[in-house]
Amino acid sequence: MIAPMHVLVVESERRAADRAVEELEQAGHVVARCTEPLAPTFPCAALGNGECPLDAAQPIDVVLDVRRHPSSRPAPGEVGVSCALQRHVPLVVAGGTALNPFAEWATEIQSEPFDVVPACERAAQRLLAPHTRVAALAVRDVLDARGFERASVLTAVYRRGGRLDVHVRAPIDLPREAKAMASVRIVAAVRELDSHARGIDVVFESSSRGGRHARRGCT
Repeated sequence: MIAPMHVLVVESERRAADRAVEELEQAGHVVARCTEPLAPTFPCAALGNGECPLDAAQPIDVVLDVRRHPSSRPAPGEVGVSCALQRHVPLVVAGGTALNPFAEWATEIQSEPFDVVPACERAAQRLLAPHTRVAALAVRDVLDARGFERASVLTAVYRRGGRLDVHVRAPIDLPREAKAMASVRIVAAVRELDSHARGIDVVFESSSRGGRHARRGCT
């Protein structure tokens, strides 16, 4: 069973997300909102007397946008989607998904009838493709420069509790110096892409001897 998540819920119209919020809370997840459900969409919590959910002590794991009717333009109540995407928070769009303006950036899209709980859980655990690409390039550059051109390395990046977990798996146990340099390059590359991550952890694993080397980077 997945640990409780913090889900930022936005909606295209008032009360469009009521059922989704109820299902998430019944599943043990915590729901955050940019504004109170029946309050005006502007000002949001960050501009009012509250705090932006994306800046709260508990990081947002996924953002859910419930759209009642198809529309090619974001509604005022969906402004939080843009804020979350800038921070690389996974996005689930559910409901009236035709003409979805967020299709390019959504991790998962569900038309009616939708089931938001498993969709949000899957999105929160999914591999981060852009982060993985830059981390893989950083590893490859370091290993090629040190004579490991033929070493086939698998890299994957996931978001966990606002932090980024970078997993690097090599067929051999790489020298400690190479791991240390690769870790530095990975952290720098991923941090350049995602400046909002609350930390970056890099773990090297060897498929040959089950070796494991962890490095925590936080900038």
